[in-house]
Amino acid sequence: MEIASHLNDSKVFKKDFSEYGQILNIELSPFILSQDLILIGFESRVILGHLRLEDQTLDLDILAEFTLKSRCSSLSISPETSTSILPNNIIFAVACKDFKVRVFRSDLRGDDVCKVLSDHNSYINDVKFDPDNNFLASVSDDNTAKLWETEDFKCVVTLQLTSPGISACWHKEDNSKLLIAEKIGLIRFYNVETQNPILSLDYGKPLSCTHWAPSDSQFVASLQLGELLIWDLSKPCVPATNTLVFTEAGGHVRFNAFGDLVAAINNLDSTLKVVDIRTNQVKLAVSVVLPSNVNWHCRYPLVCLGDYMTLTFWKVVSK
Repeated sequence: MEIASHLNDSKVFKKDFSEYGQILNIELSPFILSQDLILIGFESRVILGHLRLEDQTLDLDILAEFTLKSRCSSLSISPETSTSILPNNIIFAVACKDFKVRVFRSDLRGDDVCKVLSDHNSYINDVKFDPDNNFLASVSDDNTAKLWETEDFKCVVTLQLTSPGISACWHKEDNSKLLIAEKIGLIRFYNVETQNPILSLDYGKPLSCTHWAPSDSQFVASLQLGELLIWDLSKPCVPATNTLVFTEAGGHVRFNAFGDLVAAINNLDSTLKVVDIRTNQVKLAVSVVLPSNVNWHCRYPLVCLGDYMTLTFWKVVSK
């Protein structure tokens, strides 16, 4: 199926996935080595796609499908994933509704392996590989965060939380720190070696999502009861900015690659908003039907989400 549109349009690209069902989660690779790969999670499968940006057009090729035995809730691509060398090396993790994490490895030639990680005993909200591929972090409604070493995916650390873990974030500038955000509203940074918290942020309101700006380790975004907070870690006592973006609680946030725009989605409001964090100006506000989480391309100003059964991209620039 050929689908393309001009990058100068506000709505860049739409692809229908109704034959697979509702899009539950997406993950655009944050790593240059696999920058044009995307994972799309459904009820019983994950699709690996490759984006092609040529001559001001955008196309999507489906490279592979992977069967799931449980509903997808979170996705993460390993930094070792690459299709630019042979054999291909595809590694990704899927958090599933049955309280398990599944780690897939594939060469895209039929040699697929799935490792099942079973230490959580409640819903897993997020999984993330660190940029050096030493650990996979997972956070759960069982009030724990776990670190799995990536050689054989044994659980090597369990962090006891005060409430359900909602988000896990790493930063390429300092892999010794792990950000864990809790539903109660607490954001903690842990020293990975000692497993001790070294910094805490607390706004006193329930939290639905957190993201660490990939271009600047001093900035964190959180979505708390409809408020978009931007934290400056050099002055962590109070948020640097506070913007009411939704009237309902819940949702997902993600910085773009350049750290100047934050995309926020709220299922109850059925709205995607992109905010310039320097001016608090809303650069994009569009209605959606039933959105998944939101993602950005790691090089281009493209924001993406699954809208019910449709994958949609928009081009959003800060100037």
